Amino acid sequence: MRKKKQFSNLTKQIFHPEVKECLTCQSRLKRFATLSQRIVITLDGAIQVVHCGYRCPNQGCSTVRRVYRSAEADGLALPGFTFGLDVVILVGHLRLTKHQTVDEVHQALQERLSPFHLTIYRREVMYLFEAYCSVLRAAHQPSDTPHWQTWRAKVEENGGVIISIDGIQPDKGNETIYLVRDVLDFPCPVCRKCQFQRNGGHETDPLARRQTGRPGAGSDQ
Repeated sequence: MRKKKQFSNLTKQIFHPEVKECLTCQSRLKRFATLSQRIVITLDGAIQVVHCGYRCPNQGCSTVRRVYRSAEADGLALPGFTFGLDVVILVGHLRLTKHQTVDEVHQALQERLSPFHLTIYRREVMYLFEAYCSVLRAAHQPSDTPHWQTWRAKVEENGGVIISIDGIQPDKGNETIYLVRDVLDFPCPVCRKCQFQRNGGHETDPLARRQTGRPGAGSDQ
């Protein structure tokens, strides 16, 4: 029987939506449910994530059933994964950029996680690399696919979109993976790999070209 992982140094973090007011009627949002409670293993240790969902308390609001999520909580790990997105990106970086074998990547991760008394199995490294490849494939998803059209219809229904852009760079000077999420509807419609420039900027044109034709809002917080 597989043993359940034990975590000795577990940090609990509670996440709330970055949006504090209803986008429709500007009423102060109120917590209505805990969307998820799970443990995420990152390169900085294990985190007990408590993800709180909020709704508009105004029963007369046309979007009273809309659920507001935390973009930061959603960006910690891919759905269904215990290891964080930063671990996934590091695995892909070591495999494709450093050309390391699975065993070498496994050893490197063991060394990164050992200070936190955490471990990772070799087969988990292979699963994480598959996840990394899936994230890269999202960068080449054409906008005429059923999945993309379904998301566009959801944007129309919501009357706009709130975009969260998460960037993860394995090491300074290397390419950065940017995940673009819709905070209101959770899916990750766009992924881009950009080269970090010396002046502190990055290539945003590929992201900007994916237009929905609807009002939007963005924040770096």
